[in-house]
Amino acid sequence: NGAGSDRHVRARARVGHGHRPIMDRRLGVGGLPRAALSLVVWATLLSTLPGGHGDCSHETGPDIDPPTAADGEVVDINHAVLRDGRPIMSSINLGKQKMYYYENLNATTMNQPERYRKIIISLEPCEGVVYLFVRKTRRCWPDPHNCCKPIPGRALAAAAPPCNKSTHTVQCTWSHFHSVIDGSRDGAPTFFEVPHSSAKYFLSVYAPSEVNLDHGVGNPKFRLTVLADIGAYPRPGLQGQLQTRFAVDERAVEVSWDEAAFIPMGVSSLRNYYLYSSLLLASDKKQSESVFISPSKIMNSVCGLERNAVKYGNAISPASCQDGICKAMIAGIVPKRRYMLNIIAESYRGFNSTYSGIVVSSDWSESRHAFSDWSETTTSLVGGICGTIFGVLVIGYLWIVKLYK
Repeated sequence: NGAGSDRHVRARARVGHGHRPIMDRRLGVGGLPRAALSLVVWATLLSTLPGGHGDCSHETGPDIDPPTAADGEVVDINHAVLRDGRPIMSSINLGKQKMYYYENLNATTMNQPERYRKIIISLEPCEGVVYLFVRKTRRCWPDPHNCCKPIPGRALAAAAPPCNKSTHTVQCTWSHFHSVIDGSRDGAPTFFEVPHSSAKYFLSVYAPSEVNLDHGVGNPKFRLTVLADIGAYPRPGLQGQLQTRFAVDERAVEVSWDEAAFIPMGVSSLRNYYLYSSLLLASDKKQSESVFISPSKIMNSVCGLERNAVKYGNAISPASCQDGICKAMIAGIVPKRRYMLNIIAESYRGFNSTYSGIVVSSDWSESRHAFSDWSETTTSLVGGICGTIFGVLVIGYLWIVKLYK
């Protein structure tokens, strides 16, 4: 032990007299590998930059609407956790945002072929105007309150949506994709089907104040769904278009639609269709092609139909459809009154979707051409009459020419 101690003393003495100790050049301070040390330094720098990983102050404060039991089974201080394939029904205060977290570590889902490895994120307004903002992989949650950035040269401040395109541009912080927030689709559902390229998603739902108050809505309601098994979701055929045809007495109307499809096939199949109807008021006006009917009376979302319309008759089995076309008859139509008609498709996995809907009455239809009710017999008759008149005129003209010659 004494000899060993002497050797250590001599070694320390040599180091102290200008000799550098032998060090592994692959190691940095504290014996850490230089590559790992670089990552630590970069992470520290990024966390101190504005908008960096450490600058998530917008996730707390008065602009956040705290989650409730209706927002999910697992509720944290400022956000709720979404379960795959389990829709939640909730409401939100005006001018606030609600935050949700979704995580999917299912290896089977990640190993799907690329064309099927997708995720569906659906926000359906039941009443009012709501916007959806989504960020992937890492925090922070999206910040809707600063999405509207002023056009360069204008002395304006950043604002919350909807954005006025004449004065602001749309630039949402911490968002990979979001709803249309320029006011052109207010009240319309938001539907994303994007590549499932991340295991973590941070979602924010925002309810604009002024737009909702203009439509008399003080507490917007919505349904939010995240689904990785996209083959379980029924997709309305022919982009959800409906066709109508009145009976001879115009007291009954036949509704037809294309069958719903599933992509990929084999995951689920259709259980039933449901026909919904509603008698419209004179003040109910269709505001645009994407909003049916209005933000205060939404008729092209599942929860909107369940809230504003009634189910007509029994469930319609897909077995009754022929050549890909399904039909249903509605009787007792009141003349000169407008009716809203729409279809909900439900899969065996319990997921449902709506068609586009249509407005009809006994003497006109907003969604059809003026001559869509003409039959082939009527067309043939009109063609025959026109042909006969034209023939008579030609023969008369030739006879006059021959007479004067």
